[in-house]
Amino acid sequence: MARPRKFDEEIVLASVRDAFWRDGYAATSVQALSEATGLGPQSLYGAFGSKHDLFLRILDDYCACQSAGLEAAVTADPSPWQGVMAAVTFEDGGRLDLPPQGCLMANSTAALSSQDDEVRTRARRLHSETLALFARQIRKAQESGEIDTDADPEETARALIAVMQGVEFLHKAGIGEEELSRAKNAVVQMIERSVTRATGSGAAKETHA
Repeated sequence: MARPRKFDEEIVLASVRDAFWRDGYAATSVQALSEATGLGPQSLYGAFGSKHDLFLRILDDYCACQSAGLEAAVTADPSPWQGVMAAVTFEDGGRLDLPPQGCLMANSTAALSSQDDEVRTRARRLHSETLALFARQIRKAQESGEIDTDADPEETARALIAVMQGVEFLHKAGIGEEELSRAKNAVVQMIERSVTRATGSGAAKETHA
């Protein structure tokens, strides 16, 4: 019979996540994880498997949390279009607070996807989920008259995902809040000019970093 665990799994996983997030997968040794959690290597292996298994567990938990938070933020706004745009520019009430180290999934994908099929699979799944969510909300925005019905929902969603990743990159690059705000305002205005009706419905709202 397996002995009961003498640690709080959520606290341990949060410590592991922070270590991977701060230093990256390759630079985070098992010894570093042991020091971060207060558990010996054998205890970590016994509870979670290998370092790679533990990393995938962290990544799965992170992606699930991000997906749920994104959907909650996007759908909470009475305006489908403004809900999407707020999420894209990270003006969504704190769903993602754009930490200095950036998105764990984006960082992991950039560092590992070329050599790690499991990380690449997770990145593609998260992209597909985000694409479906944005496209759904864009269709609702078209139905409510916020944006032009001529806009292709999936293509618009793809463009917005690319914008969202670009905003995150600029933040991580440390360009400063004023310049980041100007960049976000510029891209919001450009996108909304391409999808909103000439009557001005759904007119661009200025963002504030």
